[in-house]
Amino acid sequence: MKSLIACAVLLSTAAVAATPAFAQNAAERTYRLDIPAQPLDTALLQFAETTGLQLIYSAEVARGMRSPGVKGEVSAQAGLQRLLSESSLVFRITASGAITIESSKSDGKTRVMGPVRVEGAEGTALAGVNGSTDPTATEGTGSYTSSSLSIASKSPQSIKDTAESVSVITQQRMRDQNLTDFSSLMNQATGVTLVQGGANGTSTNLETAFYSRGFAIGTIQLDGGAPLATLLSGGDATAYVPLIDMAQYDHVELLRGADGLFNGYGGPGGSVNLVRKRPLDHGQVLVEGAGGSWGNYRVMVDASAPLGFDGKLRGRAVVSYQDQDYFYDVANNNHTLTYGVVEADLTPTTVVSAGFSLTRQDAVPWSSGLMRYRGGASLGLPRSTCLCLGWNRWDFDTKELFASADRILNEDWSIKVNLTRNDQESHNKYGYVAGSVNNITLAGPALYGSMNDYSSVQTLADLTLSGSFELFGHRQQILLGGNWQDVDGGGQRRYGTLWAYPYPAINDVFNFDRNNLAYREPGTSEASYEYPAYGQRQWGLYTNVNLTLWEPLHLITGLRYGHYEYNNTSQSLCTTPNVARNVGGCAVVGQPWPSLGLTRTLSSGHDLSWPPKVSLVYSPAKDWSAYASYTDIYVSQANYLDVDHSPIKPLTGGNMEAGLKFEGFSGKLNASIAAYRIEQKNFRNQVTETNQDLGDGTWCCFSNGLDFKNLSQGLDAEVTGEVGRGWQVFAGYTYNQNEYKGADAGTTEGLPLVSRSPKHLLKLTTSYQFQGGEWLHRLNIGGGVNAQTSSYNSGTVCLAFNPDTGVCRPASEGGGTASYEFTQGVFAVFSGRIGYQIDSQWNLALNVNNLTDKVYYQTMGTASGGNWYGEPRSYMLTVRGSF
Repeated sequence: MKSLIACAVLLSTAAVAATPAFAQNAAERTYRLDIPAQPLDTALLQFAETTGLQLIYSAEVARGMRSPGVKGEVSAQAGLQRLLSESSLVFRITASGAITIESSKSDGKTRVMGPVRVEGAEGTALAGVNGSTDPTATEGTGSYTSSSLSIASKSPQSIKDTAESVSVITQQRMRDQNLTDFSSLMNQATGVTLVQGGANGTSTNLETAFYSRGFAIGTIQLDGGAPLATLLSGGDATAYVPLIDMAQYDHVELLRGADGLFNGYGGPGGSVNLVRKRPLDHGQVLVEGAGGSWGNYRVMVDASAPLGFDGKLRGRAVVSYQDQDYFYDVANNNHTLTYGVVEADLTPTTVVSAGFSLTRQDAVPWSSGLMRYRGGASLGLPRSTCLCLGWNRWDFDTKELFASADRILNEDWSIKVNLTRNDQESHNKYGYVAGSVNNITLAGPALYGSMNDYSSVQTLADLTLSGSFELFGHRQQILLGGNWQDVDGGGQRRYGTLWAYPYPAINDVFNFDRNNLAYREPGTSEASYEYPAYGQRQWGLYTNVNLTLWEPLHLITGLRYGHYEYNNTSQSLCTTPNVARNVGGCAVVGQPWPSLGLTRTLSSGHDLSWPPKVSLVYSPAKDWSAYASYTDIYVSQANYLDVDHSPIKPLTGGNMEAGLKFEGFSGKLNASIAAYRIEQKNFRNQVTETNQDLGDGTWCCFSNGLDFKNLSQGLDAEVTGEVGRGWQVFAGYTYNQNEYKGADAGTTEGLPLVSRSPKHLLKLTTSYQFQGGEWLHRLNIGGGVNAQTSSYNSGTVCLAFNPDTGVCRPASEGGGTASYEFTQGVFAVFSGRIGYQIDSQWNLALNVNNLTDKVYYQTMGTASGGNWYGEPRSYMLTVRGSF
């Protein structure tokens, strides 16, 4: 921790020292300003008179705009940023010290600043908000919406002209709502339902699955590159686990629905694009310290500055440290982030960057959550209950190297390359309690143990060539590209149970004593299974064409050719010498079993998809657009084999959607509403009498073509941005109905795909910056609510397992099953925030979550486990500085 703080101090010093001389003289000199809220042109005139600085701008750009004013001892740069904060204008400082103010350029699709031109020096090839070269950047805008995003198009495009349901969670929202980790951020995204503890709710408290439109969100991109393989995109322990600190990201883009054109194989739930922070063209240091309920402490330093060559070389570094306890006992998460990136203008039209991030986590996890009575009734345990053990541990590291290059070839064409190597290593050992509770005897739960070592190395590459040309009297746009994903999970080891059967019984979960000597940490067991090779590979070539045949009407379509491979090398290891298993035995611990030795399977498939996506966009007026779209669905089933031991075809289907979008107030407000229908089909059908586990991650024998499909349909609506001076709003509403359909659906016909996902989901947050007054203009207040209708879960629970086979014992042997069903009723969770701008550099904010201290289940599991309470009322006090 000391080294991280020392590094942050050095970065902060470098950021200030690296600021060019002209910026030191013109921008960092402080002035005492007292400019009230008023029309922008008169505010700028008063600013120029007070500072003596030369402002160069056209009277047209400021006409009709207002300024919130500025008061206090501030630098010229900070004061001017405040004056322009409610406009779409940006400013640049020339070598002579003059300040130019200009409007953002707009091509009707995205608002992108023109190239930086500093007098006496060349500027950057590309430019975005606040001196970033990313045209989609949101830092410094103070807005809850964005002028552009790239998740559905690979190039900057306005939300209004994107023919799919998309959302952006901006830097301002992340700061206002204290969204410091990926799970808390996704919990505030439109239409997303969280399942804590992973896909089935029975993994650790640190793992979370995300669902949209009844399907898992399984695709994560970094800076719009090739998709990472995640646990929810068909991967397993080799896949990416999104334990992410958000300090390294500028904003997050979310697409709801399928995106098979750019992401290849993946489900129809949606995809996420994490957009990294880039270096700025000026010196900036951000510091943050926070403390909150249950011992949750966090510090962060973010420094950016030009490093040399007249600003052509820039750098940025972020370090953060968080030590977090939870509202339930014992569990803890301690993690650090180190992020660095350098960026260079090789030519006036070429920008290259390279960087790294390192996240280290040392946690005491809680696995499996709470159980229920056998019939499904809640145990009513206090929210502080944690059926976990103090010796639990999970060491988890994520290392990432990345590089990119953007080059403008000419006025019509540009090319971009995006490379990422992601390496995750995990070592965990923990005991957990699972099993339903007998209503009378309170018996049933037992103590189980898990121990695993695994690593996942993913290599990702993405190349795009985009351009435009004249055809039919209109400007047409085309994008050509390809991406590559290689996942290597070799070296993974799984260990046997930590306790011998019979497992330690928990006869009374209401008085769980984690210090009981029977629950003390057992010794390390021997590895029972090993994967020398375990991974997947996919690549694809794609093209996307945006045709204008008639000026208000646009046709967007594309073509994709994809290839997918799955490979697995596994071996069962000896844990007890000289004990026969199937045929023969083993003599040495760790030796592969002769009968269960090395097995390798390679499955592959090629698919030519047209059209993977087709859309019509009609713009009857400048601020409005209506669209209809269709997107293909492909989900690999390559590890399921037919009678010839060849992989069966993927799941297929389509995502149909129609909607209306609005962009108002010069891009400061975005609104959308869409109706959708998703069908997923081509499910596997078992053609042999038994389901054969071939021992290498593959199963036999299956075919495609069941009369069975997953159906999801509903409505999305969202409003984001400024609805009045100083008033930012985010509101997202979704209605979803999902179910199993078809003659082969059997008893599941008409049942929901994800019963734990509510039909109606509302998320709202708002922030208001007071105007005028000597002290009132420093005050900011906000609040929000997450509300949903009821959801439920049902099924059967085994009363006793055979420890040797893992199969449920029959009732005649003391086993059998019991049915359960339970419901989480309608609930709403409210939040509040108050912020105060102490001076031009320091801000203090208090966030309160779950204002009414509502008791509810964030995630419903089964009667045996996977039930997690929502967080009680909590407080977080944050102080932020900007220099």
